[in-house]
Amino acid sequence: MAGLATAGIGAAGMSLAACSPAKDQNTGDKQEATTGVEKSASGDWLGKEPEISDADVEAEEECDVVVIGLGNAGVMAYRSAAEAGANTIAIEKAESYNATGGAFALIGGMREERWHAADIDKEEIINRHMQECGYYVKRAIIRRYVYEVGDVFNWIIEPLTDLYIAETARDDIPDGKENNLIPDSYPLPDWYDYRAETCSTFPTSVGFGSFQIAHGEQIAAAEATGNAKAYYGHFAEKLIKEGDAVTGVFVRNAETGKYKKITAKSVILATGDYSSDKSMLEAFAPETLANDVPAMWIHTDVEGNNTNRGDGHRMGTWAGARMQQHHAPMIHHMGGGADITGKGVMGIDGFLNINLLGERFMNEDVPGQQIENQIEMQPQHKTYQIFDSKWPEQVGKFAPGHGCVNYCQSEDEAPKNNPGAGFNTRSEEFVENAVVQGNCLKADTIDELLAQMDGMDVEAAKRTIERYNEVCKSGIDTDFGKDSRRLWALENPPYYACAFEPAIMLTCVGGLESDENCHVYNEDRQIIPGLYACGNVQGDRFAVNYPISLKGLSVGMAQFYGYIAGQNAAAGK
Repeated sequence: MAGLATAGIGAAGMSLAACSPAKDQNTGDKQEATTGVEKSASGDWLGKEPEISDADVEAEEECDVVVIGLGNAGVMAYRSAAEAGANTIAIEKAESYNATGGAFALIGGMREERWHAADIDKEEIINRHMQECGYYVKRAIIRRYVYEVGDVFNWIIEPLTDLYIAETARDDIPDGKENNLIPDSYPLPDWYDYRAETCSTFPTSVGFGSFQIAHGEQIAAAEATGNAKAYYGHFAEKLIKEGDAVTGVFVRNAETGKYKKITAKSVILATGDYSSDKSMLEAFAPETLANDVPAMWIHTDVEGNNTNRGDGHRMGTWAGARMQQHHAPMIHHMGGGADITGKGVMGIDGFLNINLLGERFMNEDVPGQQIENQIEMQPQHKTYQIFDSKWPEQVGKFAPGHGCVNYCQSEDEAPKNNPGAGFNTRSEEFVENAVVQGNCLKADTIDELLAQMDGMDVEAAKRTIERYNEVCKSGIDTDFGKDSRRLWALENPPYYACAFEPAIMLTCVGGLESDENCHVYNEDRQIIPGLYACGNVQGDRFAVNYPISLKGLSVGMAQFYGYIAGQNAAAGK
């Protein structure tokens, strides 16, 4: 029941055709990338709460804390509760704990202490998050994260004895050091000021080489306390209540088909999101279906189904919890022609982008989530990013944001064993190979390039490019307001184009109404005693959009609030 807490580096932006067996960025193991969602039979996302009798129960246990789900949030809750002295049981329906994502939004703490990264105004970060989420989230949740994550991060990395810590974002990583930590975008270019960007990404994040390896050490630390044990291949299906309080859970043993009845002082839901369940998408994010947005998930349970099915959302709602409104599909674009790793040909660099009507439709120099939102509004949900042969000298002038290309280096020059650096580095050979593979178009003239674009209104597109060249030469984008530092006329053959289509949804973020202490609220917005939530089942963290202002915030919040949930559940507060 492990949950997704995504992704600083994700597969957004690639096409369904690219969804073949993939190499997991965390483990290096080959895994099947499953796309699409389960079909909805009735349109009723909630369904009926199961009836479980004593005859169905094979064993009964008591503990202090039950953690349901061992993903990014649940692993931290498991260790946190156990180290707080609570007798802790974890329930996971896959055959192992798991992890997704790589980036972590770190504010202060080690980011400042080790790398001397400039301090960023914390209230500015909070205000930006509130604005991007339409003020549909709880300020206290983001505020606690921003002010306390530095200390919690030190706790997170404490048991990682073999963690290799890079000095810069573009260091070579030694062979055999897959368990590594890299400061994202450090040091920053001398010219860069995030406040000067139209829609900035705060320079805060760090990247882990392998959360899967790191999670193994977290699990070991939890179980070394003598207070923790985990049941894998077990499905939590129904919360137990006494009056208004949650006092345990019924757990189905997949091997026997029988149930364990686990009684506890506190139950933590860490069950992830629901983007593999069509009925929930229909109810809470229907735009993803209307816009033909593909979904991807790599984790399956022991019965072969995707793990992100909204189990915790249902159990919590059956127990009286209230679902938040305005859910936020995480669909941050990574560029046209992206492969299974999510590495687009030219990333989301803000070159000219036109739709099939041949029209320019946006300020292209914005983050990937905003780009995705605009693409979904275009005819056939398809556009083309266009650049010319001067791209190697132009990419270094784009902001070092999520999904951007900032360096042109050959394979021999690029940092070794450093996937983060790989995402913002391209070689001329890489682009030419993309042309050969059909992921990028190339032509000696604009007319020839446009003729290769299926469904394009060529004459309108030629007029748009003429107008764009005029804008670029004037130095002021009076049409869409793009930063004058990134206005380059298309007049240096050969010319290139990459098709932009709806990116892959990595997760759909929306959960049970909660607070900064991981309490879950009922329909009257009163705390449900004994019930806690963390990770993507915890609501009121994101709404409407998944903001890219803090790269890796979903992973960071999952792990941070996993820690908070474990502490509070252990203390019963």
